[in-house]
Amino acid sequence: MLANLISTVALPKHALAQVTELTATVDRNTVLLDESIELSITARGSADRGAINFDALQNDFNVSTPSISQSTQVINTTMTRSVTWRVNLYPKDAGVFTIPSFEVDGKRSNSFAVTILPLDAQNKNEPRDYFVEASLNNDSVYLQQQLLYTIKIYLSKDIQRGNLSLPVLEGAIIEQLGEDKDYQEITDGISYRIIERNYAIIPQSSGEFEISGPIFEAQVLTSSRQSFANFGRTRSIARRAPNVTLTVEPMPENYPYTWLPSDFVEVSEQWQGDETTLEVGEPITRTITLTAMGLTKEQLPKISSLYHPSFKAYPEQAQLSSVQHNNSIVSQGVYNTAIIPSQAGNYVLPEVRVPWFNVKTGKTEFALLPAKSVEVKPASSANNVPVQAGVNDAQNSEDTSTELAQAPSQEQASDLTAVAANNTYPNWLVYVLVSTNVFTLILALVLWLSRHNQSTEAKASKGKPVQNSALTEQTSFAQLTAELEQGKLDKLSYNLNQWLSLLLGNNHHSISLSLSKQAQSDAVNSALSHYNKVLASQYSNKDAKQDFPAFIKSLQEYRNNVLQTKPTSPLQALYKK
Repeated sequence: MLANLISTVALPKHALAQVTELTATVDRNTVLLDESIELSITARGSADRGAINFDALQNDFNVSTPSISQSTQVINTTMTRSVTWRVNLYPKDAGVFTIPSFEVDGKRSNSFAVTILPLDAQNKNEPRDYFVEASLNNDSVYLQQQLLYTIKIYLSKDIQRGNLSLPVLEGAIIEQLGEDKDYQEITDGISYRIIERNYAIIPQSSGEFEISGPIFEAQVLTSSRQSFANFGRTRSIARRAPNVTLTVEPMPENYPYTWLPSDFVEVSEQWQGDETTLEVGEPITRTITLTAMGLTKEQLPKISSLYHPSFKAYPEQAQLSSVQHNNSIVSQGVYNTAIIPSQAGNYVLPEVRVPWFNVKTGKTEFALLPAKSVEVKPASSANNVPVQAGVNDAQNSEDTSTELAQAPSQEQASDLTAVAANNTYPNWLVYVLVSTNVFTLILALVLWLSRHNQSTEAKASKGKPVQNSALTEQTSFAQLTAELEQGKLDKLSYNLNQWLSLLLGNNHHSISLSLSKQAQSDAVNSALSHYNKVLASQYSNKDAKQDFPAFIKSLQEYRNNVLQTKPTSPLQALYKK
């Protein structure tokens, strides 16, 4: 190296001439479609490392990153320099293709043709030492449905080291599944060592696609044993997996739910304690777990359960995770919610429904937690004094619970539980019946306790709406109808209760969802029907269209009847005992 440096400094400038010759060669000019060609371009003289652009080859080949080497030789004070570029060319199709001429410093390389043979053109009598196969478990899938893509590398001879690139599908999520499998298999009478690797591919757009096969590169020992100097030398090989076509179907038109394409989705729950018997003021944690096959954790939807206003709910941040099982991605979402009952009684927790698209049947299905009946007992440390019903902190609104003159029978409560447990009934009906039973039981308990304990009555009355003595019945009704016209429901129960108090002179018996079979006027039945629909929609996960003008009309008719008859008996009130 020191001699070369001294010679370089001492040599005349004409010895450092620019490119004098440019040649191009390939290691083979006939290969199979899954093999590679090594193209070498050598420039004699001084040349810039970025002097050659290989873009002209991109139409017919996938081109690797060039490797560049430089050499300098000094013989009898004569120095020669050369620069060599080497690239691997991976054919895109079978046929005869031209390696074009390249130019550096006015010197041009030779052009020539190479032949790419289809895979079925190989000589069966000359088995291949190395090749790669690719396969899909399904060549037609739905958008974002997981595919299983399998690569098998066949080796009849040993390799020194190897590397496998990723398959390519534009925009798709590609993730290796598990560890490589290594086993032996006999193919066409030849014993091969097979290395198998699986990938999960999740396409993110619909249409017709081609998955570009990965490239396997390795160093293998040369077969030359002519001299000791050649012993242990290696050469490079490259094999490319064939491309695989894929059809991705779009999401069904006007699909109304969160898109979850899978072949298995399940929702389950666990409670820290006995969920069938709760206690006022005592927190309990409910854990809902969503498990889905073939989906990433980012695809999992949010799960938010609805609770009666007498429960305070504090949901935690969802815990999302993904694992691999049986060549599939399995994702799980864990949703913890701390629940604190604030009033004793019997309640029904609404069902939890998670819609998902079954990729096997092509139909929408529902992972379901059925409605659950729970009993809330009075607080043991509060001398059995009921706690006024609260609302979720997010609502922070007035308590709409009021007292009733009569509680439902045990027979009616049993029927209500049976209805809630039957999933074939419409959701809104379940919520209406649930609300009827809950409010009736709770408020009947308040009334009963108020008759036996004056101090308890004083505590319970603190949660009732405060009557504004300056407010007239006419003003209250105008306020109620104005909010109904605007679709404001957050204070509906409070405003309706206030207006009934002014209209009936405190002879009414509260707002309930009573479905009593007692005879009522058309106006009463219509008002009850609309009010029940409003409350049912608040406990449903589906938006229900409300007919507010008809609701206002029924209230107006009832008001006119009351003002004309001026009832003195509670039995003539809107909500009967």
